[in-house]
Amino acid sequence: MPAPRFNVARRKASEVLKKAKVKRAPIDLTQIAKTVGATIHYEPLDNEISGMATRTSQGVALIGVNALHAKARQRFSIAHEIGHLVLHEDEMLHVDSKYQIALRSPQSSTGTDSKEVEANQFAAELLMPRKMVEEDVARLIDDLEIEEAISELAQKYQVSEQAMTIRLTTLGFLS
Repeated sequence: MPAPRFNVARRKASEVLKKAKVKRAPIDLTQIAKTVGATIHYEPLDNEISGMATRTSQGVALIGVNALHAKARQRFSIAHEIGHLVLHEDEMLHVDSKYQIALRSPQSSTGTDSKEVEANQFAAELLMPRKMVEEDVARLIDDLEIEEAISELAQKYQVSEQAMTIRLTTLGFLS
């Protein structure tokens, strides 16, 4: 299995944000989906499935997200599926002759599938862009305890505290 393309995932997420003219958090995922030619549909799904992305042979894309999950998890799932659509156009599992599908499942977070790791990296950069987070951390870090800063940032970016903690660690703000 090839190694994850972290730089490609981050660069593609930055390109999508630029194309969508995003200037501040929280990131409007409906606008982002539209920018990449996709629509978002919320539906109660099996609890093991957070989301999925389908694309017709004509290039029409639909992102399905589990309506039963928490909003922060839904947002990460949507961003993850946008990552699949942007990064893995030709590599998705074929369900039938008309559709391709990629599921957000428990395997997505295990770090064992390079495509899943890339989609997670894309999602993190899309929802919590490096430059925006760095500016916010510089503003907050002297005024708040780290737990309060994580909570405030998670609320601002509409992500879980766990996702924000991982992002801050990845960016070198936490050890």
